[in-house]
Amino acid sequence: MVAIPTAFRPSAAPLVEDKEQFLSRRGVLILASLFWAYITLTDIVYYEAMRIEASEWTSIMLYYPWQYRLMQHVLMLPVLLLCYSTAVRIGWRPARRRVPQQLGLALGFSLLMYWMMLAGGWILRALFGTHAEPFGIFTKGNWAFWVSSTATGLLAYGFGLALITGVATYRRYHELQLHNSELRRDWAGARLAALRTQLSPHTLFNVLHTIQARISGEPEVAQSLVASLGDLLRGLLQAGEHDFTQLRDELQFVELYLGLQIGRFADRLTVHVRNGADVPAVWVPSLILQPLVENAVVHGFADHSGPVRIDVTWDLSPERLQLRVVNSTVSSDAARTAGLGLRNVSERLAVQFGERAVLTSRRVGSSTWEATVTLPVLREWRAGAAAAMGARWL
Repeated sequence: MVAIPTAFRPSAAPLVEDKEQFLSRRGVLILASLFWAYITLTDIVYYEAMRIEASEWTSIMLYYPWQYRLMQHVLMLPVLLLCYSTAVRIGWRPARRRVPQQLGLALGFSLLMYWMMLAGGWILRALFGTHAEPFGIFTKGNWAFWVSSTATGLLAYGFGLALITGVATYRRYHELQLHNSELRRDWAGARLAALRTQLSPHTLFNVLHTIQARISGEPEVAQSLVASLGDLLRGLLQAGEHDFTQLRDELQFVELYLGLQIGRFADRLTVHVRNGADVPAVWVPSLILQPLVENAVVHGFADHSGPVRIDVTWDLSPERLQLRVVNSTVSSDAARTAGLGLRNVSERLAVQFGERAVLTSRRVGSSTWEATVTLPVLREWRAGAAAAMGARWL
């Protein structure tokens, strides 16, 4: 049994620059505005409730009216958007330089909260004649209010920055995942294209030598071999452009290949390919049988001068399709190693199907060798499906 790798991964992933933006300026503005609208609403509701409750006990104004806090938050919104946009742009690395800058933005924003409250009062007084607290020397109460508003503003700013940073990090992760998936699909496609086209050059050279040897003595046979070789190469090019092909077309390509081998070993080789009207309309990986048939020819004729028979058959059940290549061999061929052709088939099955497909290669009896490919049944296929399937199993 040939072992199948369970995963294939690119040798290196591309580096992404730290300063690449994964949250647009528009996204920052929208997210920050929605967050600040929530903060504004909660502040107004909380302090207005406290003001109403305090007014039942005393006529002294302990809390600013809700209009003041609304003006405060409206005035702070452009500052917030500017700070968040700058924070997203500068990022967090290198931490030695960026963290102090981020802290400076947060502290600067928070220190302005109290002053925007006072500025809002003056704007309301200018517009509507309402009461406003005059600017002057700070009392202890003013200092305490400034400190408390700075602390609450710092906390609110931190929550908003954490939210925006989290969204940007998620988007970064999502973009990297998509990029990684695209790289894996591209890699799987390139790998499959390389594996599909690995027709042994020795086979072509041997066929050309056979044609050359028969040109003078058997020109009609040589002409037929040239035509068959042209059909084989044409089929090879066409199959190399697609990940999957119909089983009938795959068997026809095998017939072309074995037809050339019969031209070389007309007196020793007998072949049978089950390619009749009963072939089901299912899809198989392109050129998946050719390495197995080539392997059967090479090892079938190795170390003896007797006849060789090669049978290519299939067996279909509701859930699986088995492709079988059986060849006669000499009994001294004790343990056929997994050559390049078998390894290529195994790698292709692993890339395209993961653990759902398997290749077995083993001796059956004393003079027969059998290679079997077991696949899931694919009755429909579309372009690009193979790359997606391979990426899913990577």
